[in-house]
This record gives sequence, structure tokens and C-alpha cells, in this order.
Amino acid sequence: MAGRFIVFEGIDGAGKSTLIDEVSKKLESAGIRTVVTAEPTEGPIGMLIRSGAVKCISPNAEALLFTADRACHTSEIVGWMEEGTTVLCDRYYASTIAYQSAGLDGTVSGKEWLMDINRPVTVEPDTTILLDIDPEAGMRRVGERGARSKYEVTEYLGRVRSNYLEIAEEKGFRIIDASRPKDEVLRETMKILGE
Repeated sequence: MAGRFIVFEGIDGAGKSTLIDEVSKKLESAGIRTVVTAEPTEGPIGMLIRSGAVKCISPNAEALLFTADRACHTSEIVGWMEEGTTVLCDRYYASTIAYQSAGLDGTVSGKEWLMDINRPVTVEPDTTILLDIDPEAGMRRVGERGARSKYEVTEYLGRVRSNYLEIAEEKGFRIIDASRPKDEVLRETMKILGE
């Protein structure tokens, strides 16, 4: 039996990592084998992105790096699913589209181009859950955990959030209000996954 592919999306501070850990525990306790993964990955391209070593790069070049990392990651995801494992992924293609088309430095990559470059290297998730939160609330959470990345700017994340909501409507993502208490978010997530 093939496994499932479940993606969690949302702006920084939405609570994706915390939720994924809890969902994994619940599924494992129900006898469902899971693997938790994230993008950028811990592979060579993902680690290059995470390191911040690539400076002064255009948004299009950065989008291509994220997509190259995803191409390798998708092969792993398909392999895990073929083994019957449920894959819980922190970010996937919608992340690149939402962030890269929001214009961090004023330069915007086109959404259609971003979709086009991702299409050949992705598989459609069984379910994508968008954790929706106001950027100011998300940044308060980020501030509690320490240093911020270059993407963690409230005004920019407002544009990213708008992009996410637009993509969610187009693709039929399930949207959860992530400003609520963690146990409520987990309960609603498990209900969605049960369906």
C-alpha cells in the first residue's frame, strides 16, 4: 500500500514545525509509519541555501536553487511513499511560489514562471494544510525563538500570506487559523487528515 504525502505551508511563525511533530506522534501511535521532512532539505543544495553562503543572488536564480533542491527531494518523497510511509513535509512548491513572487527586495519572480519550473519536479500532495496567521502575530512568535532570517519581515510576509491564500484557493488547500491555541490547531488538523 502506498503512503500519503501531506504538506504543511504557512508564513514564518505559523507553527508548522511544532504541528508536524505533534501530527507525527499521533500517526505513529496509531500505527502509521511516518517520515518528517522539510524544505530546504538537508541535502547538498538545501544546505547551500540554508547556509546563506550564496549572496547577491537574483530572485529567479534563488527560485531555481529551491526548485533544484525540490527535484532531488521529490525523488525521496516518492520512494518513501512507495514503501508505504506517510510523508509529512514542512513546505513544498507553494512556498517557492508564495515567497519568490512577493518581492523581498522589490524584484518579483512571476507566479506563472514559478509554477512552470516546479511542475516537472513535483508530485501533487494528497493534502496541503495552510496554517494562516497574521504576519505581526507570526513575527512575535519568531521573536520568541531568536534570530530572524532575511524573509522574516512583517510587510513582506503580508504579501507572502496574500499569495498563499490565493494559491490555497486555486489548489484547494485546507486552511487552518493558526492564531488559535496549539491543541485546537492539532485537533482540526487530525480531523482533516481523518477525512
